[in-house]
Amino acid sequence: MSGPELGRTYARMMRVSTLALLLEAGVALAVLMTVGLSMEPESPDDVGGSPLLLLYLPFLAVFGVLGAAAVSAVLVLPGVLLGEDLGRRFGAAPVWWQLSLAGLAGALLAPLAGVRGWVVAWAFLAVAVLLTRRARQGYFVSLLVWGSLAVVSVFMAGGIALYAQD
Repeated sequence: MSGPELGRTYARMMRVSTLALLLEAGVALAVLMTVGLSMEPESPDDVGGSPLLLLYLPFLAVFGVLGAAAVSAVLVLPGVLLGEDLGRRFGAAPVWWQLSLAGLAGALLAPLAGVRGWVVAWAFLAVAVLLTRRARQGYFVSLLVWGSLAVVSVFMAGGIALYAQD
């Protein structure tokens, strides 16, 4: 069985791109927490933050999903589709055009965050573009399972590293 119901659609690409950006944010959060906790001196009166933070988490998650969807619609999907069109037009492999367009889109952050910000934005967009290229039926679930496993693995590795440091 084949046809458009099994192939890549704009909606599937949008879901995969948003999920990829959210998974990348989870990995980045795990790495930043591990690095931050490893460099922070322990204080005896550390209370661990505000308990109201738990009430804010659902609202923060909604804003995170909306932000990832906006970045997907404005930067990732046009990069994928334009890269494929440029690849057909000029005869090169579309992946090189897509990665170049991701680097160009990441350069939009350079005036605000410098060279490091540009490299981080390019890496985030490049991974999202590479994962979005294959958005077919059933790909979202496998990306969700394997991406969640990757995020949990990074959190576990960070926890083990922090525990071993003590």
